[in-house]
Parts: sequence; C-alpha cells; structure tokens
Amino acid sequence: MTSPVRSVGGVGSEKMAMTAPVRSSGSTNQKNRKTKISFVIGSKYNLQTVPKPLDNDVKVKKVDGHYLAATSFSGPPPTDERISKERDSILQTLEKEGIKAKKGEVIVYGYHDPVVTPNILRKNEVAIMVEGSSIQ
Repeated sequence: MTSPVRSVGGVGSEKMAMTAPVRSSGSTNQKNRKTKISFVIGSKYNLQTVPKPLDNDVKVKKVDGHYLAATSFSGPPPTDERISKERDSILQTLEKEGIKAKKGEVIVYGYHDPVVTPNILRKNEVAIMVEGSSIQ
C-alpha cells in the first residue's frame, strides 16, 4: 500500500510505502467517539522534509515520547469487545502495580500487511498511556 503525497517544494509527487505499526486510537467516551489512524514515518524524514499529504484532512505531526502499558496477541484486528477486555486487564495490572493510567485513549497497534499476512501471524497490541512519574 502506498499513500500519495506531495514532495518537498510542492513539485511532483512521491509514493511512500505504508509503515508499521499502524496506530488507531479513540476516546473512551462512547458518546463522542472518534477514531484516529496514525502511521509511523520512516527515519529518513523529519518534519521539514516529509512529503506533504495531498489530502488536507491528513495531518503530519510529531508525537512526543511517552510511556505505554500494553498487551500483545496474534490474530485479526481486534474487535471492540477484545479491545475492552485487554484494556480492563491492563488497568487491573496497573492498579496492582501502583502505576497511574492517563485518562483518555486506548491505542491499538497493528503490525501486519492487511492483505497478505494470515491472521495467525498478525501481531496486535492494545495499549494505554501511563504517567511516567508513577513508574519506578
């Protein structure tokens, strides 16, 4: 899969291969649930040199370093029920270990080609951001 982007300087175009992981996240508030999809940009780029997306709804931004608590498992992209189960398991473990979870998003990472990779070989993670100051 590739995504059309405008090369630096706005002249011509360049196709970028999709990268792993694909990150999806959304608010845990069911009334205002919005899903965001993110992709990791290759290390050969920075904010000044990354090609600009052709779609104005696509934004390029830097994500600051952060701490996550995550579970990893094989299989197809997880259902909402699986995500909820994994989130609850993470929260129970964090509470037992005295680590504070940040309020908000549950993040799902997918590490597979959605067309080629059989479900048994697909890797998924469900993660929650945690307060760095609560980690010993």
